[in-house]
Amino acid sequence: MLKKAVKQIVYPIIQSTPDFLIIGTQKGGTTSLYNYLIEHPQIIGNKSWKEIRYYDLAENYNQGFSWYLGQFPSKLKKGNRLTFDASPSYLYFPNIPKLIQQDLGHIKMIAILRNPVDRAYSAWKMYSSFGTNPNVYQNIKKLADKRTFAQAIEQELTNTCQPGIYFYDYVNRGKYVEQIKNYYKYFEQNTLLILTFDELKQNVSLVMNKICEFLNIEPYSQEALKQFKSQKFNVGLKDQENFSSEDEEYKQKLKTYFEPYNQKLYELLGYSCNW
Repeated sequence: MLKKAVKQIVYPIIQSTPDFLIIGTQKGGTTSLYNYLIEHPQIIGNKSWKEIRYYDLAENYNQGFSWYLGQFPSKLKKGNRLTFDASPSYLYFPNIPKLIQQDLGHIKMIAILRNPVDRAYSAWKMYSSFGTNPNVYQNIKKLADKRTFAQAIEQELTNTCQPGIYFYDYVNRGKYVEQIKNYYKYFEQNTLLILTFDELKQNVSLVMNKICEFLNIEPYSQEALKQFKSQKFNVGLKDQENFSSEDEEYKQKLKTYFEPYNQKLYELLGYSCNW
């Protein structure tokens, strides 16, 4: 009982809340972005390395909000720096915006969007590699997708996935307009900074300083920006999607499928992403 009382009194005093979130998208360059951000002198990472996944994993959410706050540096360690959670599945699940708003109010958020066809292929490559990658833990190996890309996409487009199969959602995760509109139900548009994978890849300096302005912190030094263009920092952005000849048909199918969703996204954003 004493331990519980101490938690109730002391934890709120020492625990810090995140100052901003990176909410998506999966395979959108969020790991590279995380690595860039923690190099800023006014930002400190969380204790979990990037993805806390509090709001999208039941086993984490069920541990309670105090557990979530415990994943961030204490107020003493944090000082005046900003800390954050970078969990790219937050963008996708429709129940999450309301949960975030209830817990964190009108927190600032960043979303990186990627061409949904390339994103789907990149996600499939990741999941299909789980079964053969010796560096992957056993609990992750169970998530391996043994289907070809063509099989996976055909099943999702025709809604014929086998019962019990892991819900990869290669297609649905690329319907960004629905996901962003869902966030706009709970947050003002100026609290969500929307970027693209292509922007981050082609002009990292511009994007990172845009983020600094959004977060009201000092711009990066020229030395730091030069580092970001190096191999060390740019590993995640080397992910070029070279479709095999047998997958090319499904690339075109997906491109056609996503066209109406992309057009609605462009109307919402007020500009085209040229996908």
